[in-house]
Amino acid sequence: MYRNRIILLCAGLLIGQNYFYSFERVNTNDLLMSYLENDAELKKTAISAEKAQLSLDATQINNGFDIELSTGNITISADSNGTIFSIKPSVQASIPEASNLKISASASYNYKNDTSEIKDTKISTSVDILSNSSLNREISLLKAERSLEEAKRKLKKQAISAEKNFYSELKSLLNSTSSIINAQKNLYNSKIDFEKIKAQGYTSSSSTYRLAQTKVQSEEHEIERSSRLLIHSYVTFYKKCGHNVSFDEKTDFYSLIPDDIPDIVPIDVNTLNPDTYSEIENALWTNKINSMQRDNSKDYSLSANGGFTFNNSATSSNTIDAGLSSTINGVVLSTGISFPISDSFFPSFSLSASVSPNSFRQNSITKKQNSLAEKEEQLAIETARWNYELNKSEWIQNLEDLLWNKKKDESSYNNYVTLEKDMGRYYRQGIISQSEYYSARTNLQSYTVKKIINAIDLIIYNDNILTMFIGA
Repeated sequence: MYRNRIILLCAGLLIGQNYFYSFERVNTNDLLMSYLENDAELKKTAISAEKAQLSLDATQINNGFDIELSTGNITISADSNGTIFSIKPSVQASIPEASNLKISASASYNYKNDTSEIKDTKISTSVDILSNSSLNREISLLKAERSLEEAKRKLKKQAISAEKNFYSELKSLLNSTSSIINAQKNLYNSKIDFEKIKAQGYTSSSSTYRLAQTKVQSEEHEIERSSRLLIHSYVTFYKKCGHNVSFDEKTDFYSLIPDDIPDIVPIDVNTLNPDTYSEIENALWTNKINSMQRDNSKDYSLSANGGFTFNNSATSSNTIDAGLSSTINGVVLSTGISFPISDSFFPSFSLSASVSPNSFRQNSITKKQNSLAEKEEQLAIETARWNYELNKSEWIQNLEDLLWNKKKDESSYNNYVTLEKDMGRYYRQGIISQSEYYSARTNLQSYTVKKIINAIDLIIYNDNILTMFIGA
């Protein structure tokens, strides 16, 4: 009878439905969502993405249609003859996307001794014929859009990383649970062996008795230590998921094992475009934007302007105005002409020129630097492609190993499901011992945990792939 009582007590040390404190499991997806909501880095990254959107909005405004109104200098004075007032208002509209087209109007208004005069009223327009302004605008917008895109990618990557951390922590808990299950099985067998020794008449002073007793005590202490650590880990994990829970030494850890882990389809890297591999994509983007900037560093430009001036002070008549400005290497040339609209034709000419000898030498150095930069960027692309091929082989091998383990563990799990049912029937019929039945039961529980861990491993594998590819 004493032996049977010990056997029942040992059975309680295994995972049982009645002995342990029961905990109502929370849906895994709900835990994950709460885990993500409480992730501080994810919140910070979301704020950074919003800031990047505002920066893009500001850049689009700065590079879009613009209009400027100005009063110019306003002068008011008085003397013995009366009040003197002058103002030079102006308005200018610019359309950067239309070859940097600018349209402006200005005038000069004077009032003195009850006499008013408007002169130098001018309407003009200018446009770039050969310049880098349009490309400058495009580069500026592309960089702002890229910053927003990278912020969004970082947000997505952080969310995936947080999910990966969630499942990694859950996997660690399950591994610890599996270790405790196996330790409880060993303790059960050790106690059976200890009872056999006592039944054989060994006294407490004998070495055989003391060795068996010490083994039982050591295994009990190890289970207690592991259980305390696991309880702490579970409480911390649930806290991260927004749940305040408490467990004790009677906690049924097996009841905490989730049964709703999604069975996902692993990503086949062979179906992914290599150019979306983050290292390659970043190298290609860097080369693209830098090439645009190098092409934009032209050593020549040409722009034209034209307009109409009412009461031009330079010719004392209304004039039609036109001009050209050009830059070639370090030489800057500009010319202009104003055609009076009157009976006599006396146009006004303007011409200016400047030269900077250092510009010629600087342009030569810049061209060499650009050539080296292009070679460096192409090398970065080649290196990224080489790294991709190396990593691809490792990803494929890792997936093959995961799927092989999954297949083998599922086969063992199915065998233990059948075996546990058969052994339970045999035990109830008295054909086998309780020890043999609980051995089969523990093996089933262990492979139940392994089966869940295999599903988690595939989720973590997919998360790793998703963080390394753009738009996967």
